[in-house]
Amino acid sequence: MKASMISLPLAALVAAAVPARSQTAPASPVPAKSEYKLAATIDLPGDKGGHGDWTTFDPDTRTVWLSQSPDHNVVVIDSASRKVAGVISGIENGNGIALTPEYAFLSDNKAEATVIVEKRGFKRVGQVQAVGKGPNGTTYVSSTASVYVSTDSDDMTAFGAKLPFAQTAHFRLQPDPSKDGPDVALYVTSKDRLYQPNGPMVDVIDPHSNTIVETWTPGIQGSAKPIVYDAKMNHFILGTTDKHMLVLDGDSGKVIATIPVQGAVDQTVIDEGARRAFVGDKAGMIEVIDLDTNRIVESLPSEKNVHTLAVDPTTHAVFVYRNESNKMDVFDRVPAAK
Repeated sequence: MKASMISLPLAALVAAAVPARSQTAPASPVPAKSEYKLAATIDLPGDKGGHGDWTTFDPDTRTVWLSQSPDHNVVVIDSASRKVAGVISGIENGNGIALTPEYAFLSDNKAEATVIVEKRGFKRVGQVQAVGKGPNGTTYVSSTASVYVSTDSDDMTAFGAKLPFAQTAHFRLQPDPSKDGPDVALYVTSKDRLYQPNGPMVDVIDPHSNTIVETWTPGIQGSAKPIVYDAKMNHFILGTTDKHMLVLDGDSGKVIATIPVQGAVDQTVIDEGARRAFVGDKAGMIEVIDLDTNRIVESLPSEKNVHTLAVDPTTHAVFVYRNESNKMDVFDRVPAAK
């Protein structure tokens, strides 16, 4: 299908333009006993450390997928055995990874393409090219069986998630242009909306009309980073490069709380069952946030420039990609004392 260009009403672009007064969460004491322990360190294939852009967990296959940019691979790890299950080579500069029921969409920023492989067996079945330059964030939307690919040029392109992977829509993100470009979007099933960080804003996208229905401006000086959603509290937890996390109201996008962190944040992941969020902090640690109190309750040791990770919501294991060292640390949750 030919891509459709979308125009945006002015009212949608200024929604939630003024953030609400928020509270800065007080620092919490470090717990006497850590909730997480280092259980394994996995040596990854290849011989280079450096930038790695995205890590994600697939509940269907119980695997962890990571973009191993320095070695031009996407690596798949079996979460049970904690061993490498597969390597998809030839991904020059891996960025976003979207996992559908059948396929993995692997965006390659350098090759200007999104490579598609089978999740089981890793056979290549095709590739798509998003509008614009530099494919980056890649997100699966189950309600429309579509995959959305944002590019560094502030474009968003939608493709069908099944063969022949036809392009179904294209539109520009806001702000246009953006100084820093978009990061990885989040699809929230219960709200049937796509939440796209772009520069200092978050675009709220209706995947049925492919329009930006709201733009949240939570007062970020630098850039908005990937966002996670806590259904129990109806809160979004948004990373920033401003050395703090923002807790946003799930309906209005207004700032409820500000959580100071040590450095610039990249990826954040969430374990709603354990009531924890995990922050990839480039200062060299993983900060652990209590979702009920909006406080940091622990910091897991890592290395400088660590920034991507994943969590298994069933076992509560946390997989931290130490991209500089080309290793993955696995932290197990320590059972609470009876």
